[in-house]
Amino acid sequence: MPTFLETVHVVNGETLHLDYHQKRINDAFQNYFPTSPVLNIRDYFASLDIPQHGSYRARLVYRTEWDFHEFIPYQSKNINKLAIVDTGDFEYPFKFADRSHILKKIAEHPEADDIIFSKQGKLQDSSIANLAFKKDNKWYTPKEPLHWGTTRRRLLDEQVLEERDILETELKDYSHICLINVFRPLSDENALLLPDSIV
Repeated sequence: MPTFLETVHVVNGETLHLDYHQKRINDAFQNYFPTSPVLNIRDYFASLDIPQHGSYRARLVYRTEWDFHEFIPYQSKNINKLAIVDTGDFEYPFKFADRSHILKKIAEHPEADDIIFSKQGKLQDSSIANLAFKKDNKWYTPKEPLHWGTTRRRLLDEQVLEERDILETELKDYSHICLINVFRPLSDENALLLPDSIV
């Protein structure tokens, strides 16, 4: 039975975008635990002592029940250089708690701050985030990402992002790349220049 993880941004006691985290939990249960009652993330947070000041990474680990949680003060990771790695047959369709394969791939590329998975020449995700690419003042995200990201899903619903295949061979056609997750908003300020950021 796989173990799953939800990482929620908590700011001054407020838990952000829980509806999207619940959607991902619903999908995990539908695929892996179809006969079990679906966990409710709002009810779980209501039972917890949530930090009221500052920015925190709430890690919720679960299977058919909540296994444990922790609140970690958020510190942004400085990412400037990205290495492209072959996805191969690796699959990460849900936010599994086991990230050993991802960590191994990162360790193989000390020249970079993070990695980008690429499957058959199509870019997917970084190790910590979904991706957005800017072209002609418009943002695009890979049509076939490695995993279901809540921020990516929200930005698609808000029509801020558009899905398309992002080919390695066409990176020169894009001006910026932005790593997006619950802590990393989509913006020019948070984006890296292309192709300078690829090593």
